[in-house]
Amino acid sequence: MTRTHVAALALLALMGTAAAAQTTARVAVAPGSKLWIEGTSNLHEWSCKADTLDAAIDVDAAAVAQLATSAPQALKHVQVKVPVRALKCGHGAMDNNLYKALNADKTPNVNYILATFDAAPGTTKDSFTLHTSGTLEISGKQNPITVDVAADRLPDGSIKATGTVPIRMTDYGIKPPTALFGRLKTGDEVKVHFELTLTAKAIAMAAGQP
Repeated sequence: MTRTHVAALALLALMGTAAAAQTTARVAVAPGSKLWIEGTSNLHEWSCKADTLDAAIDVDAAAVAQLATSAPQALKHVQVKVPVRALKCGHGAMDNNLYKALNADKTPNVNYILATFDAAPGTTKDSFTLHTSGTLEISGKQNPITVDVAADRLPDGSIKATGTVPIRMTDYGIKPPTALFGRLKTGDEVKVHFELTLTAKAIAMAAGQP
């Protein structure tokens, strides 16, 4: 293969990458977005909040302007990544036991990926529910999940999306953590809550508006 052929192939590859990039736009998630986990134990309920998360929302570049009127048609892909050690339970021993249970050293992130979106009946400009399907990865194991995501448009034009994912830790090969020398034993079932906010400015930037 000549240098000319190599150069031509490289150019075609770059053109293909550029074309693909133009089909989607990424909307930044507001810093105030959050994720937390709630569970039970034989002694009391517990909650662990993530002090940081990495969320990316990809939308159809041609339809991103529709976020002002019909968000479900524009959404393409959502990924939420949470460092395991970013989860804080308010008790050092519980934190360490949670990190151990989630195998933080080998699988440092909890990943939540949504791939399909279907608007529920009753969708309006300012309030809608999405039936979503995707994948949740915890401790290196993935399982398919379905989640209803409720979204509301705020007075300033921002969009806030909330949802709850009920899971069993044992479905991900996780042994429910304990504390207080085994006296506190957590339940297998937990709920992962998330609240993601897209600001009006971020939506406008993704649409190429000033």
